[in-house]
Amino acid sequence: MKEISSSRIYEILGDEFKNIYIVDCASQCVYAFKESLKLPGFSQSMKYNDAMNQYIDDRVYESNRDMLRMALSFHSLYTRLEKTEQFNIHYQSKSDSEVHFMYTHFGRIMDGNRLDKIIIGFANEDLDIRRNNLDMVNNTIVPSGLRRKVLIVEDNEINREILKETLKDDYDVLEAINGEEGLKILSQNYKDISIILLDVVMPVCDGFEFLNRQKSDSLLASVPVIVTTGNNSQEDELKCLGLGAVDFITKPYNARIVKSRIDSVIKLRESSMTLAAIERDELTGLYTRQAFYHHARTFIDFISNKNCHVVVLDVADFKLINGTYGAKKGNDVLVYLANAFRYYGKNGLLTRYEGDQLLGLFHSDEHIDVEKIEKNLYKIVEDAPIPNIRIKVGIYENVDKNLQIPIICDRALMAVKSISKDFKTNVAFFTKEMNQKQLAQRQMENEFKSAILNKEFKVYYQPKYDVKTEQIVGAEALVRWQKQDGEIISPGKFIPLFERDGLVVQLDTYVFENVCQFQHYRIQNNLPIVPISVNLSRASIHFSHVVAKYVEIVEQNEIPFDCVPLELTESAALYSQQIATITDQLVKAGFILHMDDFGSGYSSLTSLNELKFSTVKLDKSLIDYINQNRGKKIIQQAIDLGHGLDMKVVAEGVETKYQRDCLEKMRCDEIQGFYYSKPLKEEDFISLASY
Repeated sequence: MKEISSSRIYEILGDEFKNIYIVDCASQCVYAFKESLKLPGFSQSMKYNDAMNQYIDDRVYESNRDMLRMALSFHSLYTRLEKTEQFNIHYQSKSDSEVHFMYTHFGRIMDGNRLDKIIIGFANEDLDIRRNNLDMVNNTIVPSGLRRKVLIVEDNEINREILKETLKDDYDVLEAINGEEGLKILSQNYKDISIILLDVVMPVCDGFEFLNRQKSDSLLASVPVIVTTGNNSQEDELKCLGLGAVDFITKPYNARIVKSRIDSVIKLRESSMTLAAIERDELTGLYTRQAFYHHARTFIDFISNKNCHVVVLDVADFKLINGTYGAKKGNDVLVYLANAFRYYGKNGLLTRYEGDQLLGLFHSDEHIDVEKIEKNLYKIVEDAPIPNIRIKVGIYENVDKNLQIPIICDRALMAVKSISKDFKTNVAFFTKEMNQKQLAQRQMENEFKSAILNKEFKVYYQPKYDVKTEQIVGAEALVRWQKQDGEIISPGKFIPLFERDGLVVQLDTYVFENVCQFQHYRIQNNLPIVPISVNLSRASIHFSHVVAKYVEIVEQNEIPFDCVPLELTESAALYSQQIATITDQLVKAGFILHMDDFGSGYSSLTSLNELKFSTVKLDKSLIDYINQNRGKKIIQQAIDLGHGLDMKVVAEGVETKYQRDCLEKMRCDEIQGFYYSKPLKEEDFISLASY
């Protein structure tokens, strides 16, 4: 397991826990980080579920066991921490016939958007209360004499007074008599409120609705909530934790416990800097995206009688700027653009939306003047810190104010994306056609799971022919989507989409399983076996378990590894140490590798040299130039290169006899394309390749 710095652990948990453990989410194994006292299960580097169950059986009071098993299974814990950064669980523990009040704190470490590690700290609540009371006496909780604000949301006047009396010496207390009023106060004071004490059962807006509405706003969700209830319901506790609450207090209130838990949560929040949103971007001074979402709704509601427009600025090839001039100069460009955006967008709300994208929400009853925007862009580019930058502008004009703010922003982003590769156009407007395209893509994503279950994805086989003998010597598996109503969806529509959202990994596996089953069928029925290659996408090659998964599928179908070669597109096969490791594992397992689409993009000769390909496939875009002298020379050189590296060469997209004859003269080994055969259904391929 990759080592994690101690400071990172203490950022998440604080330094008061006697026992701290790390769970690796990939292996689900538990590792001890700090052990003052040995805990059953956790001190043995066991699987998390085994460790937690052993700890519960050995240490937890019997009445708490079922609740903890349900709340702290690995699946429940993982799902919970995907939604919230940290939370506490309280329970009773038994030790030497004594009953102790314990709590366990859970935090997370992310790897990009993926939950990578879970951090667990165990503490004795009795000791923790004494420690926190000592902290309060020493005034370490409130540095520089500042007082934190606590919001009490409670409909019962007596309970409100009890809490207020308990907290008034250490905190400024705000009060709300129901969830609706609490949300209003929170929205107006979220910057200053350190914690919320929330009753579950209230009129108008109860605790569950409060939590639901709070977590929908990133700024409001940054304020932690401790739920208070009098019914001791485990179901309510789990439901509140699932909605984002970080802790739970039961009535009647114990003043020491209330103060301890409030103080503990505030310290963890402030020491680890885990606010869900910071208002201003550190580099540009514009709003962060989360802050923008919060203020944009107020902005729109405030000017409800005027039209609103969203404008996004996107710097083309910003990575190239960083690579050429360095990150500091890239930052200078962003700061310059932010200042220019402020200058030209005085009546708007501006945000650094993402990376090199700046976005503004403006109000105006006038139509947007494209000519004026182009003129301003020219001026901005002319005065930029580096020459020849290209800025693309996407606009969603006269926004639908009933839409959620992220959707409104997405529409401007769709507009700018539509011209990202267009060197002639710098300004684009969102259109209904873009929206229809997005809706169609969302529908395809939503239907993907059922399409897999219903076997709507059909595998087709395009034969490969030996150039000299003109006999079938192989095939490539291609996928088509035929919906149950008969509609055919083109691969050009769903493959790029699934590559972007990661669903292509499941699709690749589905196709590979089908091909392996087909090869098994051919062997069982004494049909001639030819290699049928299967495409492995870039996302799949980076999938950590791809080798083990594909080996398992081959072995389950009892077929030779060399009858299902794997094709990697040249972009997926661009050389890196990770790609080299994975491809080496695949070859050692017995797979044969083909480089697909050679010549279609940035062909990497390093990949051909370093990675263990047995075949290189020339892309159709190369073959289309075979009737030109320069094109013919390039194809000949590519064939000679492949043969020089002891690889077979396959030409894709061959459609005419002239192309076929030229390739024969060039000593190309195999041909694939409509000249010989289009992709065939399984039964048609069986008929064609049965001799």
